[in-house]
Amino acid sequence: MVPATLFGAEIRAGHSHKGEAFDSGPRTRPQVMTQIGMVHFPITHKNPEVQKWFDQGNTLLHSFSDFEAERAFRWCVKLEPENAMCFWGLARAAGDERSVPFIQEAAKRKAGVTERERLFIEALEVRERTDRLRDRGDDYRERNVRYKKILESLCLKYPQDDEARLLLALANMGDSRYGTELILREVEKRQPNHPGVHHYRIHNWNYHEPEAALDSCKRYGAIAPNIGHALHMPGHVYAQVGMWQEAAIAMDAATRTEVKNMHAQQVFPFNYWNWGHNRHYLSYIQEQLGLPELALAGARELVDAPQDPKSNGDAPYSPHSQGIRSLARTLVKYERWKELLDEKTIPWRKLPADQLLKAYVQARAHFALGQREEGEKAMEALEKFAKEKAVERQYPLMATDLKARLAFSKGETLLGLGLLSEAAEKQYALQLGDNDPPSYPEVLFNSLGHAYLKAGAKDLAVGAFQKALVLTRNDRFALDGLDRAGAPKVVTLPGTQREYKTEALRNFGPDHWSPFVSPALDVVDTNGKPQTLATQKGRNTILVFYLGKECPHCLKQLRELQGKAADWKRLDTDVFAVSPNAPEANKALGAEAPYSSIRLLSDTTRANAKRFLAYDDFEEMEIHATILIDREGKVRWSRMGGAPFEDLKFLVEEIERTNERR
Repeated sequence: MVPATLFGAEIRAGHSHKGEAFDSGPRTRPQVMTQIGMVHFPITHKNPEVQKWFDQGNTLLHSFSDFEAERAFRWCVKLEPENAMCFWGLARAAGDERSVPFIQEAAKRKAGVTERERLFIEALEVRERTDRLRDRGDDYRERNVRYKKILESLCLKYPQDDEARLLLALANMGDSRYGTELILREVEKRQPNHPGVHHYRIHNWNYHEPEAALDSCKRYGAIAPNIGHALHMPGHVYAQVGMWQEAAIAMDAATRTEVKNMHAQQVFPFNYWNWGHNRHYLSYIQEQLGLPELALAGARELVDAPQDPKSNGDAPYSPHSQGIRSLARTLVKYERWKELLDEKTIPWRKLPADQLLKAYVQARAHFALGQREEGEKAMEALEKFAKEKAVERQYPLMATDLKARLAFSKGETLLGLGLLSEAAEKQYALQLGDNDPPSYPEVLFNSLGHAYLKAGAKDLAVGAFQKALVLTRNDRFALDGLDRAGAPKVVTLPGTQREYKTEALRNFGPDHWSPFVSPALDVVDTNGKPQTLATQKGRNTILVFYLGKECPHCLKQLRELQGKAADWKRLDTDVFAVSPNAPEANKALGAEAPYSSIRLLSDTTRANAKRFLAYDDFEEMEIHATILIDREGKVRWSRMGGAPFEDLKFLVEEIERTNERR
């Protein structure tokens, strides 16, 4: 295989010939998507099909479905490689460091576009690129100001251009709420079913006057029912206004839709940026509805979802991390103290955030069970994090909270009430501006209310529970507290809501993610004999698609896999390495190098590579892929891209987790 070159740089085997920016993102062609809403963004084009895919990509961007949008824009570039607006779409969809090279490619081609299109390109160019000649140390906010100025010019020059107006609304939402609302109303008059109108209105009023978005909450999901985020975002507003039944319907429908789409696309929870957040939020809502078993099941699903060193590891908002927080929160709220103390309940990691939370919830459990000495030991574990930067917001609050519990355990009620009141105020301030599931396991004004009740201070208890209701509208736990205090509990709803019934949501998709059945493997070994996955029942399979004996970094991956032969044997795992090489070439390769634990297999037509998504439809070439298939023939994890996957330590750990779940 002779290396190709691009702009004088060598292109490594398996990497995109269009540049490094294309090595990430989708590699298979788009499909026509329905029930996503549809809007028209006219661009200059020669091939009518380009406009069709551009419209789909742009429509998806209005629902933050960036990955699928990028797939559509990539196809546009394949059809018209010199179309500037197709690269503009890619720059918007990428949303990361790849946006810069994409918008640079758009800028190179802007001489052939209309004035309107040029302004769209230049607006994004000033937002994404720092001008090295005029850089004054401006941050993103300053560049965003210049971006909005060009969009304002677009709106003035083209008074009927709704896409320019919606981009301006998107850039302004939350900062200039009323101004954004006026823009949305202007577009809505012309396009009442534009998904962007209703999506951006929900975000715009999410943290302030959420009732203003209730009508859009009803309409957005109906306009784009095949987009998980379109079903999810109304749940934010419903939770804000205390419509917990509607919030559960929204989040559950969104989760099911995302699972359905993941199965259809052969991808995983860590590939869907919103899935973890959505499932975490649904568990929080289920707590409010008095459904702890459903909440805990969802939290365990987050914890048990396939991990990934890039997208589902130790980051604070990875699905796994959110699952750990969700488990702890539900168990604390429902006073499941013995479960919290069981080391098998939560898979605590050595991260400061995990160890701090572990010490806190275990101290709470010990004090609640009357185990003061053990509670104090847990407090000592917590104190180790007093100067830890990663938990500086949580530590002082937890420390004060636990001092209150210790005081109560010693019979020092007045001291305990004072400390808990102080902690409740801190927790209130921490949660006040948050529209996600709270980072703290409990609204402490509810704890304070119960402490007042125990001390015989009914009026103070009522005041505490009412303060909790200001923080969380129609909070189930605050309402229960008022009931115990003999005070009236008033549920205020800004609209009617349906009853949350899980069986009524089946049409949206499965209620939980599960690994999908592996595509068929139909290859031949070094002797030309057929090899399938039928012989693998009861054994795990690491399926590697590599580019052939001419690819040096592929062979490096194979050598490293061979070096882990003892692990694969211990884990009941076989390694299949598939390439376009003919059987005789694979036999020669096996004779040259010690690959005794790896089966070298041939896929000369690349049909298997295409079935397993190890093929780039845009550039019509095979790419690297490493796929984990479990003992039941289901795909548990995969990684595709321009480079072979080399983190074999992770792969061993993931197979160990997979085996433990049997």
